[in-house]
Amino acid sequence: MIARPSRGDVRGRLAGRTAIVTGAAQGIGKGIARLFAAAGAHVVAADLDGPTLAATVEDIRAVGGAAVAVTADMTAPDSAKRLVGAARAAGRLDILVNNAATYAVKPLLETSDEEWRDTLDACLTQVFAMSRAAVAAMVADGQGGAIVNIASVNQILANPNLPAYTAAKGGVRALTMQIAMQYGPRGVRCNALSPGLVVTEKLAPAMTDYDVRMNVEAYPVGRLGAPLDVAYAALFLASDESCFVNGVDLPVDGGLSVVAASALVSPRVRRWYGRAPWPDPQEKL
Repeated sequence: MIARPSRGDVRGRLAGRTAIVTGAAQGIGKGIARLFAAAGAHVVAADLDGPTLAATVEDIRAVGGAAVAVTADMTAPDSAKRLVGAARAAGRLDILVNNAATYAVKPLLETSDEEWRDTLDACLTQVFAMSRAAVAAMVADGQGGAIVNIASVNQILANPNLPAYTAAKGGVRALTMQIAMQYGPRGVRCNALSPGLVVTEKLAPAMTDYDVRMNVEAYPVGRLGAPLDVAYAALFLASDESCFVNGVDLPVDGGLSVVAASALVSPRVRRWYGRAPWPDPQEKL
């Protein structure tokens, strides 16, 4: 049987802490916001989609969690200040999860200057702005804190049509290391997660059964990712359980980034791997 994300009791792991989660209306961000609230954190949930964000926060409150919704365009100059202010109004800022992202899906030769800038603004520049504001608050409060940046497996393994996104997420990883190195002595830890393919409510309707089967072939765990897979990894990095972990980029990809291409396409190597030749001769591509 294939393992699924744990539904174990997480109560108390973030008790008394305040966490900002960006891009929290749905998908990975929603999963993180809900799990952090279940772990005892007061969640400041941010997203541009106000109605969907409000529904997420209501869901959290309905099961006894503490959360507040802040509708924000993360690329706007005042968003970082507003969110840090909302966190400090609840006590102090302990945790920041930089998850929000939008990006162009085009090959290099078709990506315009505007699409390049917009993607870097949405995936990297706002991570810089949020991190700068959060670190300032964490250092000023004197107790430090934890930053978890959501990077991507795409900055480890290249996919077509994502030049701006890949570059931005590579920048997120580099920024993560820089913050960890410089502000670790001040009590601020900064780590990144690089998810593989995560099936969200937005992505799922566009995937056929054949799409799923083709993608599952690449993942040694035998399934695609779920938002909770990333959320539990984020919880670890945000909690004291990872107090000696700083500056890492943790792939949350079911082993995708360790699979050689030959294990997927070579009939001979696939036999070693315990799989039939792909594609199945009885199926049509």
